[in-house]
Amino acid sequence: MVRRLAVLGSVFMHPLLMPTYLFALLFYYAPIIVRPGVSNADYLLLAIFLTTFLIPLVYVTVSRFLVIRKNYLAIISMPTRQERVLPFFFISLFYMIVTFLFVYKFNASPVLSILLAAFTVIIIVVSVATLFIKVSAYSASSCGLIGFVIGLGAEYPQAFLVTPLVIILLISGLVMSARLYIGSHKPIDVLVGSSIGLIISLLAVFIFIA
Repeated sequence: MVRRLAVLGSVFMHPLLMPTYLFALLFYYAPIIVRPGVSNADYLLLAIFLTTFLIPLVYVTVSRFLVIRKNYLAIISMPTRQERVLPFFFISLFYMIVTFLFVYKFNASPVLSILLAAFTVIIIVVSVATLFIKVSAYSASSCGLIGFVIGLGAEYPQAFLVTPLVIILLISGLVMSARLYIGSHKPIDVLVGSSIGLIISLLAVFIFIA
């Protein structure tokens, strides 16, 4: 039962979903942070969901299935460090393209552009680190989300991000614990991933948004 809950939590807190969760929080809970510049939040959030989660996930899943032909959970979990290298670098490349399009073609607001670029940097750093250690992408993305909310809450106190921050902290802590419980990562993997996500997200906010 506990293992099933851990797996379920890992699905709903998939690293590629973090941009969607963050932008949904900003669009519908704290729109003061991204205004002006977001007049079509629903369509923009759908575009973010498709380009930062669904498309890269489908591509990686299909390409890995054609190569290894295992069940879905085995494909998306990528249990070994070596299995993660190529998918992570593909996702990094895809995120760079998406960030370029949002910044230069779609004229997204400066805050959204910086946040998306920071997510891309987190993925790139995790991808490079994966060459040496099985970094927890869940920890990096979750702590990246935490760092963004902390930084934006400090810069925009009128947005009242304390409640979302507490919820995110609790959920992220449970998910990182779940990754350890099901044996997907060692504590060092989680520590490195958490450090990458938290440091990059805080620096992005305090240097480029402050």
